[in-house]
Amino acid sequence: MKRNPRPEEILFPISKKISGVDRNTAEMIAYDLAAARNFWIAESQTPEEEKKREQSDFLKYKDLQGKFADFHALRHTFITNLSLNGVDPKTAQTLARHSTMELTMNVYTHLNDKKQIDAINLLPSPKQE
Repeated sequence: MKRNPRPEEILFPISKKISGVDRNTAEMIAYDLAAARNFWIAESQTPEEEKKREQSDFLKYKDLQGKFADFHALRHTFITNLSLNGVDPKTAQTLARHSTMELTMNVYTHLNDKKQIDAINLLPSPKQE
């Protein structure tokens, strides 16, 4: 049976202080990525494709360059994507459950060059005389 959460309910509580349960998100993400990777490899159509997938670092917790997936980076991506898709800052702050707008906008929201160019292109063109 599907349960509708209350508006104030935290959907993904991650700390004992908030939810009464300690969650190790790094372990959770590593486990989920390993499971997804195993399924991806198993979907190979040929032995050659399977070998290529096994040698790849796709869906590995840590890639060949030492970069790793982490829960905190997912928060940056989530909040940045909200901004890039026009969500107002107060809504992003609320969804992120941040205490201050400064944290949301100056730490977790990242602009790309395209977003800045698009903003400049919104300015009116100078009138030609």
